[in-house]
Amino acid sequence: MALRPFTWLPHNGKRHAIKADLVAHDDTTTLCGEELTVPGVRPTKDDWCRPTCPQCDAAWRAAEGIPVFPRQRSLQVDRQRQ
Repeated sequence: MALRPFTWLPHNGKRHAIKADLVAHDDTTTLCGEELTVPGVRPTKDDWCRPTCPQCDAAWRAAEGIPVFPRQRSLQVDRQRQ
């Protein structure tokens, strides 16, 4: 099984996607374009509760071939149920 090219990291109030092969103290840019240095300490549980950056999520989904959320079909089904 191939490793995924990106991982998630809490930064600046949101969870952002970065390259998966980075290590502590590497300088990088998130998929949405924010510059950061990978921290040397693990994020806290509270850090992981931050919202996902929508720009990183869209770029990650495009790279992985995953449809955007919410999916159009899901919206149509929800509307039919109302």
